[in-house]
Amino acid sequence: MLTFTLFSQDKETITKITKNDAEIIIPGSWEMLNTMDDSGQTYFQNNEKVIIAISLNPKKAYSFYKAKKSDFDNLKLFYKWDSDYRKDLGFKTGLIKENKKQEYIIWRYNDNEIDNVFLFSSVKNNFINLLVYTNTWS
Repeated sequence: MLTFTLFSQDKETITKITKNDAEIIIPGSWEMLNTMDDSGQTYFQNNEKVIIAISLNPKKAYSFYKAKKSDFDNLKLFYKWDSDYRKDLGFKTGLIKENKKQEYIIWRYNDNEIDNVFLFSSVKNNFINLLVYTNTWS
C-alpha cells in the first residue's frame, strides 16, 4: 500500500482516506462531501469552508497515456488534456510551476468565480490530482 501525506500547519489532527489501495493522509479535520464517479475525485471541506478534491487513478485509464513516454511526459499530457478541456469550456488557465525531477505540475483555472489550483503528480502507475478550491488560502 502506498501512503501519501499532504502537509499543512495543523499536525495534531489528520484525516485518512484510502483510494485505489493507497492511504492518503490529510492534515487537519476534513469532512468528506462526495466522490465523482467519472473522475474519481473525492471532495472534502474543512471548518474554514476550504474545499479540496483528491483523485488517484491509473495512468493507463487515460486516452492520452503513452506507455513508451516518460512519466513526466505523460504528466505533461495529463495537464494539457485537462487544461485544454477547461479552455474549451471558456475558462482561463495558467501554468504555475512544474518540476520534472519531482514529477509534478501546479496549475490553475478560474471558473469565473474562484481560482481552482491543481497539483498533478505521477507516482508509480498512477496520476494524483489534488484540487484546492478557495479564496481563503493564498
